Amino acid sequence: MDINALQTLLFVPANRPERYEKALNAGADAVIVDLEDAVPAAEKDGARATLAGWLDARPPASVLVRINGTGSPWFTQDTLLCRSPAIAAIVVPKAEDPQALAELANLTDKPLLPFIESALAFARLDEIAAATGVRRLLFGKLDLALDLGMDYPPPEGEPHDESAFLFARSQLVMASRAHGLAAPLDAIYTAINDPEGLMHYARQAMKLGFGGVLLIHPRQVTPAHRAMVPTQAQVAWARRILEAEQRVNGAVVAVRGNMVDAPVMARARRILQQVAQE
Repeated sequence: MDINALQTLLFVPANRPERYEKALNAGADAVIVDLEDAVPAAEKDGARATLAGWLDARPPASVLVRINGTGSPWFTQDTLLCRSPAIAAIVVPKAEDPQALAELANLTDKPLLPFIESALAFARLDEIAAATGVRRLLFGKLDLALDLGMDYPPPEGEPHDESAFLFARSQLVMASRAHGLAAPLDAIYTAINDPEGLMHYARQAMKLGFGGVLLIHPRQVTPAHRAMVPTQAQVAWARRILEAEQRVNGAVVAVRGNMVDAPVMARARRILQQVAQE
C-alpha cells in the first residue's frame, strides 16, 4: 500500500466485524479500522480481540488501524496489536507529543498518520510533522472545534460554514510541504446522504492543497472519488494553457486575458497528468 498516494480513507468501527468486508469492498483507497471514537469503552478489549483474529487472515499491509490515544488505558495493548503484518500504518488520535510518536514508530516499525485536532497539536505542528515515523497528517476538525469552544457543527439544516477552519487547514498543508510529507487528508464530512455537498467539500479541500479526504460511510466513496478527478472545465483550461505554451515555447503569454507563466503551465500539466492516470 502506497500511503502517500491514498486519497479516500474509509472508517469502519472495530466492534462491527460484520462491516469489515463491506468497507473493504466499498472502493475506498484504504480502510481504517477504528478502535478509538467508534468503540465504547466497555467494548474496547473485545473489539481489539476480534480485530486481531481477523487480521491474522489478512494479506500484509492491507488495512490501517486507528488506535486509542497514548494516555488511554488501551494504548499499550493497541500498540502490541499494531505489530501485525496486516497493518499498513497506524492512525494516531489526538497527537500532541512528537516524542511519543517517535517511540510508537520505533516500537511497531509502522508509518504513522497522526490526527492534528487540538490547539496544542497545532502549536507543535512542525515538531509533529518532523517526528520519526510520521508519513502524513490528518485533520481532526470536530475535536479541534470542541477544544477551541467553536460554534460547530451547526444544527441540522443550517449551512456548514468551513471558513473558521481555513487557517488550521492551511497550516497542515504548509507544514506537510515544508517537511516533505505527502499532502494531508482533510476531516470527515458528517452528512452521510449528501453526495453533492461532499463533492463540493472535497473539491474545496483539493483547492487548499489537501491530498484527499476521510470518509465515514460507504455511500461517500463514489462522490469523494468523483471530486478528486479534474472537472471538464479544468481539463479544457489546461489544454488551452498548454496549447499556448507550445505556441510561445514556454514564454509568458496571455490566454483569454489572463497572464500565463511557468507556474501556471506546470499546473496545467499536472491536471492533464491526473486525467491520464484515471
